[in-house]
Amino acid sequence: MKHLLNDLSDEEKNGIREQHSGGKKIVIENFNKLINTKLGDAKPYLNEQQRPKVGDSCESGQYVLPNENYVVGETKVKEHIKKQKGGPLLTQLLFCKKIKNETKMVAGTCRCNTEDCKGKLDCFEAEGKDI
Repeated sequence: MKHLLNDLSDEEKNGIREQHSGGKKIVIENFNKLINTKLGDAKPYLNEQQRPKVGDSCESGQYVLPNENYVVGETKVKEHIKKQKGGPLLTQLLFCKKIKNETKMVAGTCRCNTEDCKGKLDCFEAEGKDI
């Protein structure tokens, strides 16, 4: 490396020395955050939350299966129904229903129209009952 520096002026040599002796500072805070996150300090994608209740706001096509604390889509409900052996193709759950101008969680029953559960789900509201 010394032979490379022989052709440089003293000013250029001092500039290089200054860079290596703390003349420039690199901010690595964001890099450290990324590295620490990858090494196990990960933030959970889903927070533990309370189970949605009847009357909570929701979006169309959302369901809450029995004994679960999170919202699922229609595909998961169909999988849940198909896992039930020997019984009817239905389950009790919470589902979103449009009531006036709002979409709210209601308690009820959803069933499959076909044995293979490939069609649309039919959901019926229970009378004022939370599941």
